[in-house]
Amino acid sequence: MTEARATPTAGTDPGAPALGGPERSTGYYIFLIVVVLLMAETTVHGAILLYSALPYMASSFTAAQLPWIITVTLLVAAAVQPLMGKLADVFGRKRLLMAVAVLYIAGSVIGAVAGSFALMMVARVLQAAAVALPGVIYSFFRDYLPKRMVPISVGMFSTNIGISAIVAPFIAGGLLHGFGDYRSIFWFSAIYMAVVAPIVYFIIPEVRRVKEPGTRQSVDLLGSAMFTAGAGLILFGISAASTASWSSMSVVLPLVLGVALLVAFVFAERRIRQPMIDLKLLGGHALRTTLLVSLFAGVMTATWSYVVPQILETHPHDGIDYGFGLTATEVGLVTLSNGILSMACGPLGGYLTKRTSPRLVMLLCCGTGIVASLLLAFWHNELWHYIVFGLVMGVASGFYYASGPNLIIEAVPSRLTGVSTGLQAFTSAFAGSAMPVVVAAVLAANVLAGGAKPVYASHGYTYVFLILAVAGAVAFVMTLFMRHGRQPATGGVASAQH
Repeated sequence: MTEARATPTAGTDPGAPALGGPERSTGYYIFLIVVVLLMAETTVHGAILLYSALPYMASSFTAAQLPWIITVTLLVAAAVQPLMGKLADVFGRKRLLMAVAVLYIAGSVIGAVAGSFALMMVARVLQAAAVALPGVIYSFFRDYLPKRMVPISVGMFSTNIGISAIVAPFIAGGLLHGFGDYRSIFWFSAIYMAVVAPIVYFIIPEVRRVKEPGTRQSVDLLGSAMFTAGAGLILFGISAASTASWSSMSVVLPLVLGVALLVAFVFAERRIRQPMIDLKLLGGHALRTTLLVSLFAGVMTATWSYVVPQILETHPHDGIDYGFGLTATEVGLVTLSNGILSMACGPLGGYLTKRTSPRLVMLLCCGTGIVASLLLAFWHNELWHYIVFGLVMGVASGFYYASGPNLIIEAVPSRLTGVSTGLQAFTSAFAGSAMPVVVAAVLAANVLAGGAKPVYASHGYTYVFLILAVAGAVAFVMTLFMRHGRQPATGGVASAQH
């Protein structure tokens, strides 16, 4: 397809495509969004499809190895989010999407034929490339779609996640029941991407910026390696703390090395002409505040989905006012309300950022998240509590995915959208990786009955949800005093001249 080339003044008209070329019909752009989101389905498939397959993998891998088959992909994807965004900024979205497709297919095929844990880890690391796509997709939306469509398209990403979360367990169930082997999941993933990637290649245009005379865009390889390795080691150390003490070398060593690499990264970036991350911009109020808000608000949305299934699957026991002994399928039905509202409120939140402001939508996210967390902290003894309060948290989740990226887009120039939205995705992933350790520590201090599956005192979960409410309150206050994002979202017009 012919490449769309930019003009130096492109992107200043709210109705025009971000980087040049005549505007097409609304139907055409909606079709483009759908095609991109079809590829983005793999960001959810990489985890949810395998959740159901873990029991089928128990005969091939040890109990200690099974969690890492899921965790390693999430950790690597979180660590490389900013790098993926930077690569997209430099080389273009279409090229990067094709490279991701190749890596994902290779990882899926290796996973399907893997006969050892080491080879399975290689497969899951390669698949992480697709799980790290959000920042790339957000930057594509900003670079190619008409500015008027950017805020809503960003919000639609959460709808895509919600649909995948609902459909994926049924796909996994059909594959596992039909073939009786976890390898069918990997073959399905390979075939899915092999079908979608050519569609993306022939439909999605390449978007390139006109370079200033005498300049040459490049990737800061050393800085990228230090940041990715440092972030990955910190995430690894935090994850390891869920099964080992904080004084263990398996926890301390990765954390120390990770922090050292990030400190070295900061010093190195100050000397690079084209750094991976513009530290001056990162040190600015707009981007810094948005990233911190995304971190604390992400604590609520990510932890809710982690904790609630544990509560629902716990069997009734003397001394607790929760515990329903539900199966995984029954848990999915109870939490369906949360997923549906999250799906609906993604586009709604995007629309509201355009009609009101992304800051207001983030305030609504934090407010509804605080309410849901407080309600479940004190009322969690009936199933309807989880259904109704899940609706409230679903609103918070949808608004979170709509407001966070839009706040980033309004804070940074177009050339930094990829790496900046990648950083925002990293903060969300960091919250999702760190909070299970916090939850485990809180619950471990409130054990009612020990054993292979401990029963935790009711007030232990009360403390957990109060922590979520406090995190939401911190995000709310920070958003309240946020200086940018107070006007209706422009799809990046306001920050185009930065």
